[in-house]
Amino acid sequence: MSNYRNIHSKKLYKNSRRGKISGVFSGLGDYLNINPLILRVAGIAAILITGPIVIVGYLLVSLLLDDNIHDL
Repeated sequence: MSNYRNIHSKKLYKNSRRGKISGVFSGLGDYLNINPLILRVAGIAAILITGPIVIVGYLLVSLLLDDNIHDL
């Protein structure tokens, strides 16, 4: 039963200690188990395609997500 909780207890957070701006892509990379650099490049490409929509979304997510206080 404890293995089930460990696998399914992932929480989305921002990781401002390892992040470049506010840590949203770093926290998302931790959550998805991928390199945050891939997400940053995808974010830049999305900004070039859609413009300010992605910037507003990024700012909203950075305000809504909790910061990871357990990261050393």
